[in-house]
Amino acid sequence: MTGVFRPSEYHKPDSVDEAVSLLSKLGGRARIIAGATDLLVKRPEVECLVDITSLPLDYIEGDGGGLRIGSLTTLESIRTSGKIKGHCPVLAEVANQFGHKNVRNLATIGGNLCTSVPSADMATPLIVLGSSVKIASLRMKRDVPLEEFFVSVRENVMKENEMLIEISIPPQPPRTGTAFEKIGRSSVDIALVNVAVRLTLVEDDVCSDVRIALGSVAPTTMRAANAEGLLRGRRVNEALIVEAAQAASEEIKPISDVRSSSEYRREACKVLVKRCIGRALERAKEG
Repeated sequence: MTGVFRPSEYHKPDSVDEAVSLLSKLGGRARIIAGATDLLVKRPEVECLVDITSLPLDYIEGDGGGLRIGSLTTLESIRTSGKIKGHCPVLAEVANQFGHKNVRNLATIGGNLCTSVPSADMATPLIVLGSSVKIASLRMKRDVPLEEFFVSVRENVMKENEMLIEISIPPQPPRTGTAFEKIGRSSVDIALVNVAVRLTLVEDDVCSDVRIALGSVAPTTMRAANAEGLLRGRRVNEALIVEAAQAASEEIKPISDVRSSSEYRREACKVLVKRCIGRALERAKEG
């Protein structure tokens, strides 16, 4: 019957080693599930489900000022975590805007990244924070900067026999501010555009470093390199923020689809970048 989702096999491994062994054995026939919020929407052609919810990958741990987050950590756990709010408050800010509470209690940070859609909310803030992901296979574990993880729409660097097990966030510099904004058709809808900014100040409130990540405006989450270059090494004022926001809107490659036009996405990008730079600057000064 067309449209019926009926995988022929179901596996629930008890360890990461068992999980990656199954993936190696089953190859392209298998699909990992955890929260399964994306899987049930797309209903892909898949024969075998590998349920990883029993694995010990649900944690948020401090590591010398940075954080390590297990891939099975839910968005609701991120939203309410004291460690997240203390070290990376922008992630709690993002999780607070992520869908309905019922979805947040199921959706995992690893799943949100592994879907590799350009609208994924967690990708932009994690990229500006300089995060990396740990990927496991039978033979080894490897670390990949998140900025290099995404290849295209719904494609990433992982092979069929690999799985994402952890996200690492390095310590952030002093006097650093972050901000996140998104626009969707409703408060619980996926983003038409999302933007994250991290800005660091030094003496005389000069911007020593800035990262601007943009989502849903290109085949993958992207950095606004030209806009960053306008801000870096300068004292940031209103006129410079407007100039950088305009530059960011000119760097993107938005498409028109059933949810929005490319023109709207370009204008929304400019508005959100302006807001995020301004808020990140205020927070950096407070820090």
